[in-house]
Amino acid sequence: MSVRVKAESVDAQGQSDGWLPEPGFLRDVGPGGAAQLVVSVPPAHLAGVHQELVRVLGSPLKVLYRQVVDRRDPKPEGFPPRDFVGLDVAADRVLHALALCRDLIYGDARCEVWIAGPLGDEIVLDPDGLVFCRPDDPAFRDVLMANGLPEGESVHTIADRDYVKHWFHGACDAQEDTFLEALQLSEVPHRGG
Repeated sequence: MSVRVKAESVDAQGQSDGWLPEPGFLRDVGPGGAAQLVVSVPPAHLAGVHQELVRVLGSPLKVLYRQVVDRRDPKPEGFPPRDFVGLDVAADRVLHALALCRDLIYGDARCEVWIAGPLGDEIVLDPDGLVFCRPDDPAFRDVLMANGLPEGESVHTIADRDYVKHWFHGACDAQEDTFLEALQLSEVPHRGG
């Protein structure tokens, strides 16, 4: 693998089956019944598309870094994740931290990253490498189409695969610390979601 991936499709024995995420997006119903866009981006383009979407949000931003898996101190399945938040963070700081910690954010399944703009629009990057844009906004669609991502109900995402292997890289441990420090994120009690 030349580009790190958060997750990859595998066969029943855990071996890569060669499937890659199809580029595209589809309209879906998100939490609370609001429309959202579900975006599938090949790993080589994930960082660029994600950061362009974040630019649409404006500034200042709210950031939630959800550590779904603590690679350095593993917990039993079902243990709640750890949430780290930052409010009123300048967009350029967020974009710098995303680029600085690229291997962690775009190539390690330990985390979700939620970024919300001043009007409440948000971009969520999940542990599978899927991007969710809430709400279904023309500005998000413009970015996606400009990056060659077609809309279509037939877009197959990694969520459609039978077996998925998630990657947790020890080399990203230091980047996790860097990301939290660069944005001065504070741990808060996990509230679900």
